[in-house]
Amino acid sequence: MKVPGSLGRALGLLSAASAWLAAGCAASPQKEFLPERSAPLTDRRSKSDDIVAFYNGEPLSWQVVAEKTLELRLKESVDQYVRWRIVEDRKAALAIVHTPRELHLRAGAYLEQARRQMGAAGFQLQLDREGVTEEAKLAQIEKSVFLSQLLALDKIVRFSEIVEDRFEIDRAYFADEAEARTFHERAGAKGFDDAARELAPERKPNRGRLPRESFSKSRPPLNPVLDPWIVEELGRLEPGAVTGVETSQSNLYYVIRLQGFRKGRDVVYSQVKDEVSESVLKDPPSQQDYARWMERELGRSKVDYAEGAARREK
Repeated sequence: MKVPGSLGRALGLLSAASAWLAAGCAASPQKEFLPERSAPLTDRRSKSDDIVAFYNGEPLSWQVVAEKTLELRLKESVDQYVRWRIVEDRKAALAIVHTPRELHLRAGAYLEQARRQMGAAGFQLQLDREGVTEEAKLAQIEKSVFLSQLLALDKIVRFSEIVEDRFEIDRAYFADEAEARTFHERAGAKGFDDAARELAPERKPNRGRLPRESFSKSRPPLNPVLDPWIVEELGRLEPGAVTGVETSQSNLYYVIRLQGFRKGRDVVYSQVKDEVSESVLKDPPSQQDYARWMERELGRSKVDYAEGAARREK
């Protein structure tokens, strides 16, 4: 199972066999989560001759590999660094730290998610292949830099959910506008839930009802996309009200019921850090939560690529 490149170095701090967990666990971030900056840049330069690999017996230094990687994939490398910096800077700004108990419980939740995805038999088979017990694997993950970074991102994302306005919605979708309008009429006549019961996707795959969605106002769902103008329309509704037929850039038509709205709380991290930790350990953020948060933060960032470096990459 292939591990996303942005996690590769962090996972190297675990045993090589632990990659199956990172690739298989829904709570592990992918591109939006980058390796730890284990030393300041000035310290790293002093170690430029460190050997990181051997090619046909020839030692490859950190500097040689890093320089060629930047030359070949400059934009991707810079983008990965920026993603990592966004998380690292936010972690420092919030003064996030982890207790040993938090790391232990997060490692347990990480393994439990892997067990659910693989099934009990597959999970045990993988442990047997590695020649480790579940207790040993738990201890390995618990002490890893990877898990510490994962938990930091968990806390950052969950805290943002507390301080931001949140919507809870039910969304019906249609590829055909006429069907969307027919549904809207039925929802008005008999209620949203009754009308939605007739939309089983197996009966007609280009229409249906999505699972209930909860999201921050600044980070609406991406799959399928909930467009900014539709979010604005939701902001004008009272709980229980239903939108009209909304046209989306996803080439779908939506009819949406606003189930509820929660105003963000005016608090700082230190005031709610225990609440954030408890929430994360009970139900970690999803992959989509990570993606939405990072997409918004990238949108707030400004990255200018050096002109000469960009030409060399081409």
